[in-house]
Amino acid sequence: MRLGGLLKLSLCDWPGRPAAVVFTQGCNFRCPWCHNPSLVYPHLFDPPLAEEEILSWLAKRRAMLGGVVISGGEPTLAPDLASFLDRVKAAGLAVKLDTNGSYPEVVEELLRCGLVDEVAVDYKVPAALYAARVGYPHPERVLATVALVRRHGRGYVRTTVVPGVHTPEVLARMEQEAGGIEVFQPFRPAGGATAPIFPREDRRSFSAF
Repeated sequence: MRLGGLLKLSLCDWPGRPAAVVFTQGCNFRCPWCHNPSLVYPHLFDPPLAEEEILSWLAKRRAMLGGVVISGGEPTLAPDLASFLDRVKAAGLAVKLDTNGSYPEVVEELLRCGLVDEVAVDYKVPAALYAARVGYPHPERVLATVALVRRHGRGYVRTTVVPGVHTPEVLARMEQEAGGIEVFQPFRPAGGATAPIFPREDRRSFSAF
C-alpha cells in the first residue's frame, strides 16, 4: 500500500466514533476543490509511510480507538487494499472506507468479505457534470456504488458543498440521482479542517461524542 498519511485521532471522519485515519496516495479524479492535493498528484507525493509501522501503531491502540477510516486519495485504486484491511480487521479494529465510488466491484467485494463495516461514498456533482467537473467520464459507476452500499445497508452518501458549484438546484438534482444525500460537508481549502454538517432534521443522525 502507498500510504501517504496517518491522522492519529479524528472525531469527525467516522461520526459517532473516535477513529484513526489512514490516507492512501493516488486518485483517478481531479476535483478542482480537492483539499488533499498532496495525495492526488504524484509530483506532490511524499515518500510513503511504512505499512508495518502503521499496522503496529493501530494494533497497540485498538482499545482506545472506535475504528480506522481508510481515506485518500482514492483507496480502491490500491491492488493490495483487501490484504491491508484484512490485517486491520485481524487487529480487532472496525473499518470505514471513504471512496469516490469509481470501483463498485472493489467495494462490493470488500463488503462481501466483511472487510469494511461502513462506506461513505462521495457524490461530487450531478452525473452529467462528472466529466467536465472532476475529469471522470463514468458517473454510472459511482451511482452503482451508491446503490450497492444502500442495498447492503452499510453506509451513506455525502457531498462537499462548494460555493459557486453546488447551488440549491444542483444539490436537488444530485439528491434525486443518488436517492438522497445523508451528509453535507462544507468546502475547506487545502489544509483546512471542519466537521460534517447536517442541515435538516431528516438527515442521517449521528450521536454526539
